[in-house]
Amino acid sequence: MLNKNLEYWQNKLSRVPVLELTTDKLRTSNQEYDIGIETFVFPRQLCESVKTLNQSSENGLFISLLTAFKCLLHKYTAQEDIIVGSCIPQKNNLDFNTLAFRSSISSHICFSELLKQVNQIVIEDFKHQDFSWQQLVEKLSAIGFYKDTSVFQVMFSLQDAFVMDTPLPINVDEFKSDLSLFVVEAREGLKGTFTYNQQLFAPQTIKRMIAHFENLLKIVVENPHTKVGEIAILSEIERYQILVEWNNTELDYPHDKCIHQLFEEQVAKTPDAVAVIFQEQQLTYQQLDNRANQLANYLQTLGIKPDTKVGICINRCLNMVVGILGILKAGAAYIPIDPNYPQERLSHMLDDSDVSVLLTTENLLSGLPANKAKQICLDRDWESLISHQSQESPTSDVKPSHLAYIIYTSGSTGKSKGVMIEHSSLVNFTITATKEYAINHRDRVLQFASISFDVAVEEIYPCLTNGATLILRTDEFLTNGHQMLQKCEQWGITVLDLPTAYWHQLVSDLATAESEAPQNLRLVIIGGEAVIPEKVRTWQKSFKNNQYPELINTYGPTEATVVVTRCKLSESINKDTGLAQMTIGKPFANVQIYILDSCLNPVPIGVPGELHIGGLCLARGYLNRPELTAQKFIPDPFNRGMRMYKSGDLARFLPDGNIDFLGRIDHQVKIRGFRIELGEIETVLNQHAAVKQAIVIPQEYEAGDKRLIAYIVPRSTQSPTNKQLKEFLKSRLPEYMIPSGFVSLEALPLTPNDKVDRKALPKPDKNNLNLEEEYLSARNDVEKKLVTLWEQAFRIQPIGIKDNFFSLGGNSLMATSMVAEIEKIFDKKLNQGVFFEASTIEQLAAILLQEEIATESVIKINFSGNKLPLFIIANNGFLYQQMIENLDTEQPVYIVQEPLDKASEMASRCIRKIRDIQPQGPYNLMGHSYEGLVTYEIAQQLYLQNEQIAFLGMLDTPTPEVENRAEEARLLFKRYQRLKAVLGFSWKDKTSFFKERVEYKLSESFKPLMPTLSKFMNEYKLKALPIKLNIFVAIFEFYGLEDANFGWDKWAKEVETHKIPGTHRSMLLKPENAQLLANKISICLTK
Repeated sequence: MLNKNLEYWQNKLSRVPVLELTTDKLRTSNQEYDIGIETFVFPRQLCESVKTLNQSSENGLFISLLTAFKCLLHKYTAQEDIIVGSCIPQKNNLDFNTLAFRSSISSHICFSELLKQVNQIVIEDFKHQDFSWQQLVEKLSAIGFYKDTSVFQVMFSLQDAFVMDTPLPINVDEFKSDLSLFVVEAREGLKGTFTYNQQLFAPQTIKRMIAHFENLLKIVVENPHTKVGEIAILSEIERYQILVEWNNTELDYPHDKCIHQLFEEQVAKTPDAVAVIFQEQQLTYQQLDNRANQLANYLQTLGIKPDTKVGICINRCLNMVVGILGILKAGAAYIPIDPNYPQERLSHMLDDSDVSVLLTTENLLSGLPANKAKQICLDRDWESLISHQSQESPTSDVKPSHLAYIIYTSGSTGKSKGVMIEHSSLVNFTITATKEYAINHRDRVLQFASISFDVAVEEIYPCLTNGATLILRTDEFLTNGHQMLQKCEQWGITVLDLPTAYWHQLVSDLATAESEAPQNLRLVIIGGEAVIPEKVRTWQKSFKNNQYPELINTYGPTEATVVVTRCKLSESINKDTGLAQMTIGKPFANVQIYILDSCLNPVPIGVPGELHIGGLCLARGYLNRPELTAQKFIPDPFNRGMRMYKSGDLARFLPDGNIDFLGRIDHQVKIRGFRIELGEIETVLNQHAAVKQAIVIPQEYEAGDKRLIAYIVPRSTQSPTNKQLKEFLKSRLPEYMIPSGFVSLEALPLTPNDKVDRKALPKPDKNNLNLEEEYLSARNDVEKKLVTLWEQAFRIQPIGIKDNFFSLGGNSLMATSMVAEIEKIFDKKLNQGVFFEASTIEQLAAILLQEEIATESVIKINFSGNKLPLFIIANNGFLYQQMIENLDTEQPVYIVQEPLDKASEMASRCIRKIRDIQPQGPYNLMGHSYEGLVTYEIAQQLYLQNEQIAFLGMLDTPTPEVENRAEEARLLFKRYQRLKAVLGFSWKDKTSFFKERVEYKLSESFKPLMPTLSKFMNEYKLKALPIKLNIFVAIFEFYGLEDANFGWDKWAKEVETHKIPGTHRSMLLKPENAQLLANKISICLTK
């Protein structure tokens, strides 16, 4: 029966999802737990109505509320696989247990049907309670089932009425979780309390959640057959604010004009002003207009008319601007084609657009694929074909509803798609950009982007319709950021428009060079991907006397004419943190922004949804793709007769109306400012003869450093090499779409729904990404045996000898079992910390090939760092892996391992090893659990030897008297009384619960140490030590409840206590806990 129940939960908790509730504040490395409480009372009538939803079940109210709560979480996350934890009575009705209720929720299912499903799930889960929750977690973890014990992040509890007559007491903070809901049926109705972490959620967010929960309950009791997707949880006031108030962006613009007419009006105002400069050449506005008119008149002799498509494939030069304006003046739409694109992509663009004329230059002709367009070389053919044409503006029938340009963007089918922009949208954007950026005749604007990207539109038209000067960059401009800024100062550039990724690098170059930025800059526009907050502050420090330029973060897809929102980052600096609020701001003029769920309902403030765009900015659609156009440009349900564009971007409204960009919903990404459809790369990869299946995802190695990684399932055992794959892709895709790394797998990981589990794909070592050949196979028998062992353990094939154990997903549990397996295979004794020093098969094999393996009891990590070493006394160094990874790379760490013995003798042996590394103090010392006592004894002996102790840290180490079980039982009884109102159970229930929580759980491998450890604890006698002691306490452990300092006050001169989330072990093993611990330790080490 036990095995069947374990199998049940093994299936139930397979690949558990993380509930991705979007927080108001970022989770930080030094995350604190600041518990907040919000209470509510729903009317008695609503309570009675909820009870009628599920009258057939003895747990009807519990199941109805649980179902409604899950439905609310679905609304807040859009996730369809949701787990909620709950404390429920066990079969004997005396004890209680925690269960994880997991169920699927679809927007298409009606609430009554969902209620039946949850009811059945609860019944089945109740039947399989032979394990306590903690026992179950341990059993599943022991077989490597999952690494993280946080199966759920949210809890729900229906409590006994007599217990919860008043709101929960403040000491509920002992039960920290991201979010918990406690409900009780009382005389007044449904009384409830949300507890939450105020470091993650704002009180207003929880208050809105309470209102939405009540709205949801009202809707489902009125009509239980309502589909989940049709449950509108917003109030009318919220809907008005989101849909109307925040979209009040109306601005008058010349709706009867085309973009070239705005340029001609400017020519009449400033004919002699310099319009465009390239190297030593320049054209005034009049000269530019004359040449563009000549070209336009010539194009009309070729039959060019409105909506005719003309290609322009040209490198940056004066004729590039002449060509664009000439096409527009002729009445046609221009299609920019980058001459650096691969032949296959160029062929597709020329064939798909069916251009009748292609403007280019003679030096590019040989690189163009065969096509039927008439090719005109603006350098070679100017004198013979164009120069004799009239310099007067041609007459055309072009109207604002005609096309201005078509720009090709990445497409999921493997072929790029053309986005058609009309003059009306372009004129609206140009007028709005002029106003937002205050472009005027004194500006000198750098033309930075390729005309194949719509950022060039933002550079060219606001400049040339306002009398400013457009300065074209050269290719060498990009080689060095510092030199680029020197050129900007030399040329007097006032406006820069840069991809965010390039701007990030520019800021880093400035900081490295310790030089000042050009003082003539007044405006820098960035966009394309998320901004790193720290870069904003660094940027501003590069300018004298805080006279930094305006910095504007923009957002907009090509389908919505360049930019639809903007945020002035210079005005959003937080005075306390010195960092900017990284939003994409608010809508441009005549633009509407909606953030909607999958059923096109507006989502609440703070809740993620798909960003939809409406207004005058929208493209006509996709060239030759009517089905895709209909799919992406849909009727606007909030404005009759209008359309809106489904961006595929995930975003949320903040309470002030600013928009927080959260990433992509689909598989489209932006890398270094380039918009990339991952499906296009995958389609091309799947065309390779040796590739059976391919998936491409972005992997972020550090803030701002995002790389494309391709995962390949080969058709045979022989995988194609990375070099072969790259060359194959380079012949078909632009350079910016080539993945940085390739990983070969036996099969792609799948979710329970048989979809590719992208989150489970292993992250390759960054250090190997730039190698042509990342994979290196085994070269000898030792390496081959190790490869086989690793491939079985990680279930990944092939694994190369340079792959990193921890990068593949290895953890302390795997390391311990793998060391034992290696010792068995090779009949050699290994240091338990061997993976810290030899984390690749190549390094590990080199150790095993030695005739004698030195079983050093000191593990060296970052030992070349320049800081004072930290010595950790630890029997199992792997416990510290997560924490050490989050310490400064300049912080040397030495893990000193000693077998359990008398504390004084262990300390003496450790001191000898410590002195071999650092002969004299001051010393940094730390230990966890009973090893903390050994650390204390080491500090005691060193102090008596007149050595200085700079840092003495203990992780969850109580004094022996606090550890004493009799003392603990007394303290627990007091704690029971204090927490009486927290959980709605009887005193016996609570006794059982807390007994289970404080019971010292021992793994099988630890049990043999118990007699020795018991003797160690009983024999060790503490002595006072006149130094400061830092105690790091696991806040989910219950011993020493009455004494926050674990009894150390009377032994140390000073005690500082730091609370760390987690249990005795998870404070070190859980990544976010270990990160916080590392941060606190780092602060202590610098004091």
